[in-house]
Amino acid sequence: MKTKKVILFIVEGITDKTSLGGIIDKIVKDENVRFHITEGDITSDRFTTAKNAITKVNDHVKRFLKSNFFKKSDLLQIVHIIDTDGAYVGEEFIEIEDIEEFRYSTESIKANSVEAVLRRNEKKSQVENRLATCPKIAGIPYSMYYFSCNLEHVLHDEINMDDSMKMQVAEEFADSFYGKEEEFIEFIKNNEFVVAGDFRETWDFIKRDNNSLKRYCNFHLFFE
Repeated sequence: MKTKKVILFIVEGITDKTSLGGIIDKIVKDENVRFHITEGDITSDRFTTAKNAITKVNDHVKRFLKSNFFKKSDLLQIVHIIDTDGAYVGEEFIEIEDIEEFRYSTESIKANSVEAVLRRNEKKSQVENRLATCPKIAGIPYSMYYFSCNLEHVLHDEINMDDSMKMQVAEEFADSFYGKEEEFIEFIKNNEFVVAGDFRETWDFIKRDNNSLKRYCNFHLFFE
């Protein structure tokens, strides 16, 4: 009997796992689906740079292996899911507003400092560029997919969802596909947000203009 390999999904938070974990586990029947939560965005972490991005991801892979008693040879694939958070927009898409945190719309990022957004975007986009072109980490096939501007934007068409609501809608989303997980693949191919093209072309697309603020996703490519 064939021993199942592990497809490791790296996600930012528990609501990402709640939204997608059960659905993907039912769809991917031939392998063992596991999620590792990074408790924060690796690509915008202040200690992550384009130079050390692969090492940072590999550090999380090592933590997963150690805490779950897997060996590196057990891993078949690493799938990294990120939010773009408007990382590729320039100064023309940033608006000054007297607020503490960044606020997003499909047209702009509002913040109390243009420079702060530009600094975040330059660093985050460089990290994402490095990881999006990385085929393997520690010899294991690696792919990074995006939800733009964030997961809730794509799944629920809500770009600034309050944190207090995220778990509720994540559970409702997972429940809505319980027993009909194959319909999720049709959902994720929704013409309202699917990006046409191959992996590289979808990344080229999200970097243009203010596309990284709009409701786009290339996760459908995982199922092809």
